[in-house]
Amino acid sequence: MLCPYCRHENLEGADQCESCLMDLQPLDLPQAQTRLEDRLMNEHVSRLGAKRAIMIGPRTSIRDAVETMVKNEIGAVLVHDGERVVGILSERDLLLRVGLRLTSIEDDPVSTVMTPDPLTLDCEAPLAYALNYMTLHDFRHLPLTRDGELQGIISLRDFLALLFRTYPEIASSVSDA
Repeated sequence: MLCPYCRHENLEGADQCESCLMDLQPLDLPQAQTRLEDRLMNEHVSRLGAKRAIMIGPRTSIRDAVETMVKNEIGAVLVHDGERVVGILSERDLLLRVGLRLTSIEDDPVSTVMTPDPLTLDCEAPLAYALNYMTLHDFRHLPLTRDGELQGIISLRDFLALLFRTYPEIASSVSDA
């Protein structure tokens, strides 16, 4: 990477020029080419409108957890021990950890099948970062925090809604199919 100030040739991806110590980080930032890319790069994940997280206890039965998810029409619940979030139980957890068991486990506690210590993301993270974070960790649901306090939960469905709002022609072409 060529320093724009002193013209010194630096290693690609260098944060600082070896010669003049100029900050090179802003030069590596990708530039948005479309409205969607601009939104993803410059808007915070809080713009998705995080839903209020539904909480259950770690001793809640799997049956009661599923009933809560169905009643609230949600794909995940957070597991809270009274002091902090200790897990997340999602539809995917149920499919992968419960679906193949041959014994009746609906009365077992959710702590036996939940994903423990879920990762969270700050509400001020860029949308692109959140989407990449969810993709890298294979999440479909992500709890959001602000200053360490739970603010809500987002899902990949929220990103799809943003896509349809940004490009309404996509939504109309899908409904025509």
